[in-house]
Amino acid sequence: MLKLQPLARGYRVEGSTDYAEAVAVLGSPDGPDVFHLHWPSPITERAANSGDAEGRTARFMDAIRSFRARGGRLVWTVHNVLPHDTKYSSTATRLHADLAAAADEVHVLTDATAAAVAATYALDEDRITVIPHSSYHGIYGARLPRAEAAEAVGADGDATTVLFFGQVRPYKGVEHLIAGLALADPEGARFQLLLAGNPAPAMRGTLDELERSATPVAKALRFIEDDEVASWFSAADVTVLPYQNVLNSGTMHLSATFGVPCILPGVHALTSPYGDQPWVRFFDVARPAESIAELLADGWYLEPSARESALAYARERLPAAMSLAYAELLDRVTG
Repeated sequence: MLKLQPLARGYRVEGSTDYAEAVAVLGSPDGPDVFHLHWPSPITERAANSGDAEGRTARFMDAIRSFRARGGRLVWTVHNVLPHDTKYSSTATRLHADLAAAADEVHVLTDATAAAVAATYALDEDRITVIPHSSYHGIYGARLPRAEAAEAVGADGDATTVLFFGQVRPYKGVEHLIAGLALADPEGARFQLLLAGNPAPAMRGTLDELERSATPVAKALRFIEDDEVASWFSAADVTVLPYQNVLNSGTMHLSATFGVPCILPGVHALTSPYGDQPWVRFFDVARPAESIAELLADGWYLEPSARESALAYARERLPAAMSLAYAELLDRVTG
């Protein structure tokens, strides 16, 4: 979504998630004018061991320094404080601090980012540009009729449906959602969990626990194709993000796009920018299962006004506006 306006202005935009390719591009005399780093995680998290992570980090930062010495410009988007479930936290912390020092522009998605990362590394406020996360309006199609969507994903059209969408990874706390549903509905008579996303191997035990619970489940434990996204959200009454550690969320913006209210973790990085949104509620991260159960039992998300406010939020934050702001950032960096 970001690249639409830059492409219209004549920028050539290429991307890769491959570490070796990125280092080669940075070292090439025919390389780009701007290197925009979104996700530092492949640098450290794809390492064979801690020593390899250190070496990969050193080589990458050497390449960044050489690139900038030749006149190249570095833009870094801070999506997370550190990579989720990082295996090499000290190396990742050092890498992020070095990136913060080297970047010509630091793109953040909310005003709360600098404070959220401050205990781990510092961002220079003079080099920060806030470009808020847009909705996905027009990207994954329109909302479907509920009955049609429910049939497509195997949901019970009469149940109150609770969606967990995206990769099932340890930091996402799906066990708290499972426990919360059990507390809110011990007999499994009211709620159905919609579980859509590819699980990490470490989540096998948690998913086995779900199979033993009374909560009915409609699931697709795999990558969800683009043309399936609308069905999952259109079948949902509420989306729950039971995360324990999060800075930003694309899923909440995807949920808003389809008019589905959200339950989010009550951390400052989210309560600060989104605390006044009528389609959002926050659970207490100190007692996640109990708090999620209380918010589900309340039923606030079934009110038409909650859906309408989610849709209004999505319409106010169109992808085109985010892309235009990004194109202006690139113009500033290259001007």
